[in-house]
Amino acid sequence: MESLQTNTLLNSKERFFINHSQLEALLKNIPKLIYMKDTKGNYVIGTEHAQEFVKSGSDVLHNVRLDTRKMRNTNDAEDKYVIGNNKTISNEREIYDVNGIPHWYNIYKAPISNPNGKVIGIVVMVDNIDEPKILEAQRETFVASLGHDLKNPTLAQIRALEFVLKGGFGKIDIKLREILEMVLDSCRYMGAMLSSILVTYRNDRGVVRLNYEEISLVNLVMESVGEMIYLAKDKEVGVSIDKDCEIPTIWGDKVQIKRVIMNLLSNGIKYAYKNTTLHIAVYNEGDYTCFKFENKSPFIPLDKRESIFAQYVSYAEAYKELGIGLGLYTSQKIVEAHDGQIFVESFEDDRNIFGFKIPNGASNKDKLRTVAF
Repeated sequence: MESLQTNTLLNSKERFFINHSQLEALLKNIPKLIYMKDTKGNYVIGTEHAQEFVKSGSDVLHNVRLDTRKMRNTNDAEDKYVIGNNKTISNEREIYDVNGIPHWYNIYKAPISNPNGKVIGIVVMVDNIDEPKILEAQRETFVASLGHDLKNPTLAQIRALEFVLKGGFGKIDIKLREILEMVLDSCRYMGAMLSSILVTYRNDRGVVRLNYEEISLVNLVMESVGEMIYLAKDKEVGVSIDKDCEIPTIWGDKVQIKRVIMNLLSNGIKYAYKNTTLHIAVYNEGDYTCFKFENKSPFIPLDKRESIFAQYVSYAEAYKELGIGLGLYTSQKIVEAHDGQIFVESFEDDRNIFGFKIPNGASNKDKLRTVAF
């Protein structure tokens, strides 16, 4: 009888050893952060890098070291809930690393119960989701920046139609007025939808491939000014252009560079004082072709100039204007993708200068380039 009990005990130990070894082998080869801990929070077993993660917050798989101090209270509260309620929880959480940089993780915690239903531990799965979060943000900001850029020509159309309907080009007959008012209503509806898109996607990017072609910056500026002229008239702002018709052509994406010009002009007109003139210049500067404008508008302090091209930085609210801070951010991204520079200068006599410069020539036309918003 004693021999039978001994054999049973040995068999039980062997089975435990085999099961434990299989579990360790399985966990070791899973490229994820998965681990088990007891009800007191002590680490029991886990995948290859899990113990180091629990100990120091080091996510070796993604080269991130999280700040364990900032994680502790939330982790303890989650563990207490899982143990006390015998329930699983799953959530996405923003966690800061030791350098103060935020990272996104998907946290899954499930109770481990004995045959009697008592919780004796927790299994935890931690997955870094920075990459999908970045892609999600790219899609959101791409839609938002596109909506922002469509807002400018839509507003220009509205102002042009209003100007005509007010008799800016003389008296118009009843039938034509009805058609123009219908078009105006349609444009206003489009403007309202674009405003809705801008509000919806104000959550922090899309990747656009640049399509290179030979561009006359002079012609592109003239075309853009033509589309914005009624917006300037509505704001009672004059526009003058000083252009050097001998400057060389540039290679770049025409649509994207026009977005930059339209964004800068829109801001220049929006913030300009009434009965002043927006002075535009297109010129050559060494190996660069340049565009800039100067207007009379409120002085921009140095600290604001340093952040003015950042995403979602807008001073429109201070001047009772509609804006969410995407235009200048988008413009900088486009210019830098063309190996160019965007700049702003501000003077205490209320002169402000905005512009950009792009390299001359076709030296980089064969490069595959993209811009991520």
